[in-house]
Amino acid sequence: MIFDPVFTWFGWGFLVLALLTVCIIPAVRGDGPRWKWFARMGIVAVLALALARPGIPIKSSTEEYEAAADVYFLVDTTTSMAAEDYDGDTTRLEGVKKDMLELAEQFPGTRMSIISFASTASTVMPLTTDHAAFASAVDVLSPEMSVNSNGSSITEAGAELDKRMKSNQEDRPDNKSLVFYFGDGEQTAESPVDSWSSFASRIDSGAVFGYGTSQGGKMKESRPFGYGAGPGGDPGLGDPGDTGGTGDGAGSAGTDDEYILDGQGNPGISTIDETNLRQIADDLGVKYHHRDGGASMSSVYTAPKYDQTLVKKDGRVTVDEYFWVPLLLVFAWIAVEMVFGVRELLRLRTIAPTPRGGRS
Repeated sequence: MIFDPVFTWFGWGFLVLALLTVCIIPAVRGDGPRWKWFARMGIVAVLALALARPGIPIKSSTEEYEAAADVYFLVDTTTSMAAEDYDGDTTRLEGVKKDMLELAEQFPGTRMSIISFASTASTVMPLTTDHAAFASAVDVLSPEMSVNSNGSSITEAGAELDKRMKSNQEDRPDNKSLVFYFGDGEQTAESPVDSWSSFASRIDSGAVFGYGTSQGGKMKESRPFGYGAGPGGDPGLGDPGDTGGTGDGAGSAGTDDEYILDGQGNPGISTIDETNLRQIADDLGVKYHHRDGGASMSSVYTAPKYDQTLVKKDGRVTVDEYFWVPLLLVFAWIAVEMVFGVRELLRLRTIAPTPRGGRS
């Protein structure tokens, strides 16, 4: 049993106390039959129960068709992904977002997850078939602030991916696993690039997508949400830890136009490292594709078709409310009070007025 009062608990208590006071004072003073005032106190208690909105939580199950595949999107959110060299002067991360949404359209009914990585890796979106929630999660992806970065590894997401895949394969052992990697390949951590060859036998399909150019691009510093806007009214972008030359590292404060500076005070330039990206693709046993906005996602990758099965899903909690039960007693007493009132009115009307004038 749970309670969800119509007002706050404070308002509920104040109202109940006020109504009880209205009944207690006449009862103590003896105004009318006391049994009526005690009955009214009982009705106030019943009304208090109704206003507390008692209910019983019910855990319901639903069934929906679900494709037998789990899709993991690994997204580089380091400072270098704010470099403005995708399809002209658009940031790399904006290109990634566009491609992620387009790619997701090829997976109706599948469970999808987003793992972002910069200085650390984390699951932004656990596996879900809610593609609207997926699109919302994609929309809020942003580069890490450069002041928060101590360098980044392009394989930082490996441990997080491994943990999620093991857990989800226990839940759906027959599901296929697909892995898509989105990044620019810049390795700024001192540690070497880890091998992902162990994943090759565990994934059914996937791809590595590279963003950026060999000429590179400048990066605007990322700002906290609501802090301000860069040129043109757009929030400043950036990726933690980018230096001039590599894009990740210990970047400094921006200039008036908020671009990240290198150690010499010049705008830092980030370039793509396709050698690293191709190595990740080889480790995973998938193809590498360079993305520059010139071709649609469907032209470089076509998703396999997976059977859809009816899956029972638990967890949705609803509440059956029973406030109406005590309200029936309240309405019944209101009817009784109306009867009392009518009887009293009739009684008063039958009392003859005292005659005025002379003697009889």
